[in-house]
Amino acid sequence: MTLVSPLARPLLAATFVADGVDAVLHPDAHTEKFHRIKPALDKAGVPAALTADPRMLARVSGAVSAVCGLMLATGRKPRTAAMTLAVLNIPVTVLNNPVWDAPDARQRKHYVAGLLRGLSIGGGLLYAAAYRGGKPSWSWRMENAREHRAQVRAATEAVKERYKA
Repeated sequence: MTLVSPLARPLLAATFVADGVDAVLHPDAHTEKFHRIKPALDKAGVPAALTADPRMLARVSGAVSAVCGLMLATGRKPRTAAMTLAVLNIPVTVLNNPVWDAPDARQRKHYVAGLLRGLSIGGGLLYAAAYRGGKPSWSWRMENAREHRAQVRAATEAVKERYKA
């Protein structure tokens, strides 16, 4: 194992742990932005059960973010944690950076920068979710085992044929 993974995972996860704990402890600060986009979510067909209680939604997503951040930081199921954070990161990034609501060019530039920052973090999370630590994928290992068994069978048959004659 290189020094990069044990250092990079906690650095990537730190913001999710901090924001998640803050959302659990102070959900009102996280629901203010949600109320602005609720009409757009209703129009997009998001089920009312998901948008009915923004405080609970903020707390639940904060708890998931904090737990997955801790899992990623400590290396416990880091691929699953990173993928969960990546999926959670998309709506939060869009919610925090409503480019379509920008009143002026300066604010729009600020939102675009935040959106790109969030997407960059999402890319890092996707990379962490795909990183196998140098180990081949499960499908490659299964195919390699099949090929190896076929080669062993073929060699065994060749030896049997040679001594049969």
